[in-house]
Amino acid sequence: MNIQAQLCGIILIIIMILFYVRYKSLRLNTQIIFQCLLVVVLFCVFFDMLSIWAIVNLLYIPGTIVEMICKTYLASLVLVGLAGLLYECSGVYERQKKFMWVTMIGTGAALLYIVIIACLPISISRHGRIVYTEGPSVLMTYLSTCSFLVTNFILTIRKRRQANPRRTQVVLMWLGIWFAAAIVQFLNNELLLVGYAGAVGILIIFLRQENPEYMTDRATGLFNQDALLLYARKLYNMDREFSVLSIWFNLGISQADDGEREQAVMVEFARRLPNLPATRVFKMADDEVWMVFDDLSQAKDTMERVKVFIESGRKEIGVMAQVEYTYMPSSLLAGDYQEMVHILQYARWKGQDHSISNFRQVDRKFVVQMKQEKAMELMLDQAMKEDRIEVFYQPIYATREHRFVSAEALVRMRDTNGQLVAPASFIPVAERNGDIIQLGEIVFDKVCRFFTEEQLERYGLHYIEVNLSVVQCGYKQLADDYIRIMEKYRMHPDCINLEITESASMSAKKTLLGNMCRLREYGVHFSLDDFGTGQSNLNYIVEMPVDIVKFDREMSQAFFRDEKAQYVMNAAMQMIQGMQLKIVSEGIEDKQQYLEMEKLGIDYIQGYYFSKPLPEKEFLAFLHKNND
Repeated sequence: MNIQAQLCGIILIIIMILFYVRYKSLRLNTQIIFQCLLVVVLFCVFFDMLSIWAIVNLLYIPGTIVEMICKTYLASLVLVGLAGLLYECSGVYERQKKFMWVTMIGTGAALLYIVIIACLPISISRHGRIVYTEGPSVLMTYLSTCSFLVTNFILTIRKRRQANPRRTQVVLMWLGIWFAAAIVQFLNNELLLVGYAGAVGILIIFLRQENPEYMTDRATGLFNQDALLLYARKLYNMDREFSVLSIWFNLGISQADDGEREQAVMVEFARRLPNLPATRVFKMADDEVWMVFDDLSQAKDTMERVKVFIESGRKEIGVMAQVEYTYMPSSLLAGDYQEMVHILQYARWKGQDHSISNFRQVDRKFVVQMKQEKAMELMLDQAMKEDRIEVFYQPIYATREHRFVSAEALVRMRDTNGQLVAPASFIPVAERNGDIIQLGEIVFDKVCRFFTEEQLERYGLHYIEVNLSVVQCGYKQLADDYIRIMEKYRMHPDCINLEITESASMSAKKTLLGNMCRLREYGVHFSLDDFGTGQSNLNYIVEMPVDIVKFDREMSQAFFRDEKAQYVMNAAMQMIQGMQLKIVSEGIEDKQQYLEMEKLGIDYIQGYYFSKPLPEKEFLAFLHKNND
C-alpha cells in the first residue's frame, strides 16, 4: 500500500499547523475555519492510515473495532467536505448571521450523513496488497462528500464576483485536486490518494491565501494594513462597536533617510509595546500605527496608557519629534470599514496644520464635514470631465499708463444646474486630493487659448496673472507641462505672469526654485502674491526671482484705517521699489482709496472699484469700453 503518501500528508499538515500557531491571529471567520480544516484533514489522513493498519491486521483486531475505525475515517471525509464548504462561505457571506445560518444547515446535514454512514453496513476485506472497503456505507460517504464538493463548486462559481479572486482560485484548485483523487481512489482501491490530495490542496490554500505572514509586518511583528481592513470589516459585519486610535510619529525625516530611522522607531516601539487587553495593533505606514480597541469600556484607559508609554519612553523608542494622535471613539461614526479608514485619513490630513494640541478626536460634526468635502470632490471631478470649469478675469489698472494692462485669472466652477460654486469650497478639496494639478492645467490651458484666440494685445493687455497653489509649486513637472501648453497655443511667455505665495515657497522651496528657473529661462515672469500675510516676506522677495509684489487686500485696507499700517506699507514700498520691483495693491473698493494708492506711487491697482472678476465675453467688453 502507498501509505507513505499518507504519511507525507500528515507531515505537511503538522508543519502548517506549527507555522500557523507561531503568529498572532485576528480570529477572522476564514482563519477559524481554515484552522478547523487543517485539523479535520489531519484527522482524516490519520484515520485513513489507521484504517489501513487495522484492515491489514484484521486477524488480530476485533471486527467491530476495525469497522468503527473505517467508519470514523469515512465520517472524516464528510467533515472535510463540510469544512471546505464553510471555508468558502466564510469569504462569501460577510454578514455574521448569514454565515451562522449556513454553518448550522451545513453542520446539520453533515451530522445526518454521518449517522446514516454509521448505520449502513460496510464490507471490509483484503486481497493481497489491496485493501477493500465497500458497501452502502462507503457509497453513502462518496455521495455525501460529493454533495458538499458540488455545492462548494456551484457557490464558488456563482459568488466569484463577490469573493476575493485569489480565494476563488485556490478553492477551485483544492476542489479539483480532491475530487480527482476521490474518483481515482473509488475506481482503484489500491491507490490511496484522498488524504494526501487533501493535504496538498490545503498546502495550496495556505501558501496562496492563508499564510499568516500576509497579514504581518515582518520588521515589527505587528499586523499590517491588509489585516486592519479584514479585521475592521469583520467587526462591522458582526455589528460590533469599537474605537480606533491613529498614532503618527512625525519625525521630520527627509527622503534622503530612506526610511531607515522610521523603521528603527517602529521596531523599537513594537518591541517595547506593553500587553494591551482587547487591543489589536496595526502598522499602517512606516511612521504610523493604528490601534483597534474591541472593549469600549476600557478604550479610554488603554489609550491613555499608550500615550503615557510613548511620551515617557520617547528617548528609548527613538521618537524625538512630535507624536500626533487621532481618535475615533466609536465605529458607529462610519457606515462601514472603508469609510472608517477615510475618516481617520482625512482627520490626519486636517491635523497637518499643526494646531496647538497633538490630539484630535473625531466627532459627528467632523464626519459631516468630511462627507461634504467628499461630495465636493465628486462634483469637481465631474465638472472637469464635463468642461464646467471656467476662468474669470479681474482687470488690473496701471497708474502710470492710466489703462488696464493686465488681469488676474480666477478659476470658477459651475454645478449641474449652471450655478457658480464658491472657489473656497472646491480649491481646498482639490489641493488635498491632488486634483489641483489637473485643475491648474485646465485653467492655464484656457488662459493661453483665450489670450491667443482673442489677441488680447489689441485691447492693450500686456499679460495675464495665473495663480499657483502650494501643491502645484511642489510638482516637479510643472514647468514642462506649462511650457508644453504655451507652445500648443504659440503663447508668448512674456504674456504670462505666475503668482506664488510665501507658503508655497516655504513648503516646496527646492522644487519651486527649479520650476521658476526653468520657466524664467523660457521667458515667464513671476509675482509674489498675498504680501503681508506671512512672517518673513522680505526674505522671500530676495530669494525668489519675482518681478512683482502684490499687497493683499487686508494690508491695503489696513493702510486706510491704521496709522501704523501706513508706516509699515511705506517702508515696504521703499524696499521693494529699491529692488526695482513693481507693486500691485489688491482690494481697492472706492475712488478715494484708488486716489490715495495712486498718490502713494503704487504701480498697479486691482479691486472692485474697477471691476469684479468677469467671464470672458464680459471681460472683452470691459476692455473694449475702457481701453479704447
